[in-house]
Amino acid sequence: MAADREMILADFQACTGIENIDEAITLLEQNDWNLVAAINGVLPEEPMQQAPSVPEVPPPLVDSPDLSVVGQQLQAMAGTSTLGSPWEPVMAGPMMRPTPRMLEFKVEYRERTVEVMLDDTSTVGNIKEVLQAELGIPTDKQHLRGFSQEEPDDAVLSTLNLPRENRLFLLTPDLPVASGSQEVDGESSLALERMLLEFVLNVVDVDKGIEYNLHFPGSRTIHQVKCDVYSLTDIPVRNQIWKGWPQDAKDDDMTLAGCGISHPSHDLEVWRQHIPVRFSSGVEEERRQRHASGSSTEDFEDASDSFTVDDNDLSFTDVVTRKPQPLIPDNCDDEYNASVHFTAEFTERYGECHPMFYIGSLEDAMKEAFQKPARDRKLLALYLHHDQSVQSNIFCSQVLCRESIVSYMSQHYLIFAWDMTFDSNKARFLGHISRQYGSLAAQTVRNYKADEYPLLMLVMRNRGASEVLKVVHGNNTVDELMSTLINAVDVFTENQRVEMQEEAEREERERMKREQDEAYQVSLAADRAKEEEKRRKEQEEKEEQERAQREAREAKEEREALRASLEDTLPDEPPEDCTEPLINLRVRLPDGEMLQRRFLAATTLQVVLNYVHSKGFPSKEYKLLSSWPKRDLTSLNTTQTLQQLGMNPQETLFLQEK
Repeated sequence: MAADREMILADFQACTGIENIDEAITLLEQNDWNLVAAINGVLPEEPMQQAPSVPEVPPPLVDSPDLSVVGQQLQAMAGTSTLGSPWEPVMAGPMMRPTPRMLEFKVEYRERTVEVMLDDTSTVGNIKEVLQAELGIPTDKQHLRGFSQEEPDDAVLSTLNLPRENRLFLLTPDLPVASGSQEVDGESSLALERMLLEFVLNVVDVDKGIEYNLHFPGSRTIHQVKCDVYSLTDIPVRNQIWKGWPQDAKDDDMTLAGCGISHPSHDLEVWRQHIPVRFSSGVEEERRQRHASGSSTEDFEDASDSFTVDDNDLSFTDVVTRKPQPLIPDNCDDEYNASVHFTAEFTERYGECHPMFYIGSLEDAMKEAFQKPARDRKLLALYLHHDQSVQSNIFCSQVLCRESIVSYMSQHYLIFAWDMTFDSNKARFLGHISRQYGSLAAQTVRNYKADEYPLLMLVMRNRGASEVLKVVHGNNTVDELMSTLINAVDVFTENQRVEMQEEAEREERERMKREQDEAYQVSLAADRAKEEEKRRKEQEEKEEQERAQREAREAKEEREALRASLEDTLPDEPPEDCTEPLINLRVRLPDGEMLQRRFLAATTLQVVLNYVHSKGFPSKEYKLLSSWPKRDLTSLNTTQTLQQLGMNPQETLFLQEK
């Protein structure tokens, strides 16, 4: 059921273009996960076309008639009916299997492009078989590029989380390249392989004396590289003077793979072209005369009436723009003012929608997050920024300032931010880290290079000490960051629950201690009779505790005997190749672990409850819940079979304490 919903969610997002997962899930739940109804509710309605009386034959999947066998295979997968559009939904009843998604692949090989369409139950090897039928290249000589990583031939497409339309590249390095016309194809294949390589550009900012090691794919253009260097050096593209590009790299639209740079690394230098403003001779003479006459401020303010300059008298090639201010100035000693400056400059750069940064020192932030009762504590997120990292602007603008991230972090985290660009500020922060977390943690942060920033350190308090749960790097996507934040909150919530329980127990112990002290003071003033009475009561309490412990032990032994007897009465688990209808049950325990066992569809609910009881979860203390529809199975008629209860072949149940 969960896999089907993930497939429906992926189809819905691909069709509607909605990237927000929460919004997409809400729209699907409003339509009971009916894909067609949800899409019709979002997209504008179009006039319906009348269906032809005779079913039309679908177009071939690829240009070559040799691939007709692929269409026959797809028709065999879908049934005896003619294949329709790959996006045409199939309305199935509750007991029918979901229709496989159709995936389109455009495979580029030298000077050719082969279009392949397969459903997501196929494998990577099926794609190679289609290419073998079309191009005549054996499957063992084919190397497909375009997936997130090189996938084996038996990898099922549905497990790769692919979009509907995909672009792949076919490489054949094991095949010899013939002379003549095929030599051109070999050169194209070599160029294509360079497009897939990663180039390291060692760029030296001559003005600042700083070297940047930048990693780019071969498909990156020279213009895009210059724009990225602008974000690091503040040198506009039009004012960049370069040294080190090959002679053939005359067009900024050329890719790194095609411009002739060396692989794996290439050295470059860049500096700013300084062109001062130049006045014409007439304007310069008038300016000198005014300066020599000692004009007052009032005369200068009234100069608009007499000092007129024609636009043709001025010649300049550059307009000096405001240089972005650092998030925290160099040698900033006041952490409060530093945090205020960081928030103001961050807002200036990335807008009002950003996480709510803590105003104050790191020590105060830790006190605010940790030095409170367990129920009032929060996770502490330390955001470390570095202006010399290419990832910083991308991470802040596209990930950290997303509304979903901002909302979630504001609710569950206290966020402290610091700028590590200047060495003085970095040393100040490392001093705090060393005092709070130790020299090992400070050394770990110190070893991070500039291009490895930004960092988001998720910290929580665990048994009186601060612990770093996760360090998030700037190359995370929105979904990856949200998943990390949620997982950290889950860990923190569980730890918070344990510490709240420990605090309650500690308060109870302290209360009992106070009462015992008071009783002891009273006993000192009492006579011998009261002392004797106290000893008698203590003896009775001791005997009562021993009796309670004995009863508890006997009750535990009785429960264990009952559990063992139920385990002995359970029927054997049917094999996977059993011909009778089977139901594979997965039971999620309260601690998150899973129980999994096969049952016959004719098995009664009582057998399942006995199985769960045999694992230590009796029905008197736990409820067994189904996910969809949600219901308490322990309250149903236990003589009903699993098939009568409408359970799916793959069913997940949940245990919950009553």
